[in-house]
Amino acid sequence: MALDIFRIHRSPFLLSMWLICLFQGNFSLLSLSDSDGARFIKTFADVFENTAIRPVKNFTQPLEINLTIQLHAILGLDEKQEILTTYLWMEQRWFHDFLVWDPSDFSGKDLVALPKEKLWLPDVLILEMVDEDKSAETPYLYVHHTGLVIYGKPLRIVSSCNLNILYFPFDVQKCPLTVSSITFSDKDMKLHIKETSEEITSKSKKVFASKGEWELLQITASEKSVLEDWGSYDFISMEVTMKRRPMFYIVNILIPSAFLMLTDIVSFYLPAHSFDRASFKMTLMLGYSVFLIIVKDLLPSNSSHTPLIAIFFLVSLTFMVSSLFETIIIINIIHQNAKQRKPIPAWMRTIVLNYGAKLFWRRGKPPVYHQISRVPLATKITVQDCEMRSSLSEEIDALQALLNRIAEGVEEIKQGLERHDQERELEDEWLQIGHILDCVLHSVYCIFFTAFLLTLAVTWLM
Repeated sequence: MALDIFRIHRSPFLLSMWLICLFQGNFSLLSLSDSDGARFIKTFADVFENTAIRPVKNFTQPLEINLTIQLHAILGLDEKQEILTTYLWMEQRWFHDFLVWDPSDFSGKDLVALPKEKLWLPDVLILEMVDEDKSAETPYLYVHHTGLVIYGKPLRIVSSCNLNILYFPFDVQKCPLTVSSITFSDKDMKLHIKETSEEITSKSKKVFASKGEWELLQITASEKSVLEDWGSYDFISMEVTMKRRPMFYIVNILIPSAFLMLTDIVSFYLPAHSFDRASFKMTLMLGYSVFLIIVKDLLPSNSSHTPLIAIFFLVSLTFMVSSLFETIIIINIIHQNAKQRKPIPAWMRTIVLNYGAKLFWRRGKPPVYHQISRVPLATKITVQDCEMRSSLSEEIDALQALLNRIAEGVEEIKQGLERHDQERELEDEWLQIGHILDCVLHSVYCIFFTAFLLTLAVTWLM
């Protein structure tokens, strides 16, 4: 079995061994020391060994560093810790005075890629960084035959940013990114931004890959010099202006909250004398509280600012609680016990039953027992009328006693009907007061809530 396998693979094996021997024979004729790369390394060996010194012939002359920056993505913004995570590309260019050659000496090669460890590199950093750079390493840089060094690298910047979340989710944030040297002052190294703010913004928008929560609006860059105790330092001050995309929060937070508040306003049209209205408002308020617990993780938290949307939720919950209190008061007015019901004060009768009824087009109901309570006085049978007939017989005396009892009973019935009529009329008046007060409080509720919404909308949009 093993012999058969060897016979099958014998031909490819012999062919590969022949090729290896052929390549080894050819390589033996070549010398690595004769290549252009080897001669280039030998020519600038002293330059590659002295990487700790600025590449300038005149040591008092500052080295000019030209920067090009492009923002590729906004990876995230932590409102609680006020940390911005961005991904950008930074390219640095400077002239190396000791790395100049004639392209004809190296087969016309005018641009060479070298390991970055072979040359001096500027210590340019972003001062707002609060975490290490975890982007991919770029092991090489380009060197032009004129001495121009081009070093580009990606940066994953985790920087601090003072946020203003007052207008969340319609907020616009401005985060600074300051580029500077940690060691060299402006006497040793000067920083320059190669492009204008408009060019940086335009190029960044073309390569901007993030389609998430944030939209890039503008990048401004300027050169500054800050005087410290031990020298003056150059800075490249940039400011990234970005706008939050609010559609996610509108759909998942604002619209459901608006529906719940609209339901609370419409619930005023439920009968005020029904206990179902109070239970409905309590259920609605409980549902709104559960909704706030659910959306709590979507809201930004910051110790220095409170977003307007949190104020909106708090005021909405306050309006719901006040509407529940209003319902309790109205139900207490309408459903109070007849024995506890007091006469209506004159000022309340004038203000509520007169002016309030005219304002809300409500009229009091006529007393139900008003016609029954009027018993004509002529029908009253007195004792004097019965004594005029003293000549009647004993049957008439018995009838007289019976009529006296009937007259007393009728009088008691009349007084009872009058009391019932007064109680019913007082009950109707208190019921009418309850409905009018309900309309008044409903109107005040709608006016104040509408004013609050308009103020909030103007503040957000402006």
